[in-house]
Amino acid sequence: MKMSWLERALLVVYTLAIAVVSLVLMAIAVGVIPFTRAVEYINNIQYDWDFALALFLISLVFLLASLKLLFLKRKRIILAGTLIKNTELGMIRVSINTLDTLVQKAVRGFGEVKDVRSLVAAESDGIRVRLNMQLMPDVNIPEISQAIQKKVKEYVEATAGIVVKEVYVYIDNLAALQRSRVE
Repeated sequence: MKMSWLERALLVVYTLAIAVVSLVLMAIAVGVIPFTRAVEYINNIQYDWDFALALFLISLVFLLASLKLLFLKRKRIILAGTLIKNTELGMIRVSINTLDTLVQKAVRGFGEVKDVRSLVAAESDGIRVRLNMQLMPDVNIPEISQAIQKKVKEYVEATAGIVVKEVYVYIDNLAALQRSRVE
């Protein structure tokens, strides 16, 4: 369950207040604070409009905090490094590493790619892929980039069944031609 900072602060204050009240009641129960003294203290409180208003507001704050904490929206916990796909038979978990391997395999099928580094980012409704590539020289960059994007999307979706929302291609460099030396 992921909470906002406001919900966390509310939970901390609420828990500390309950802890203090619990400690006072336990001290009364075991005799550290005499029961007669606690009753005497309560009887000596002046009941007027100021006290009634303060008591009402404190009670209202605790009631609202209780209701808020009771009805916190529970978010699904996704294990780190996994992506979930639900089917009618149950849940399927695919690791990000597995998806990255599939992306690498799809890209390495292109002879025009000398080197590739990939990054797969999971989102609630699919993945986004970032490819940093080094291409061979004399390659039509827009054409090969679109072919790679299409191949990665189709291959990952067909193999893993997970939607590929975007394939971002970054051409890092062109490989230098290595000429063989003739002696």
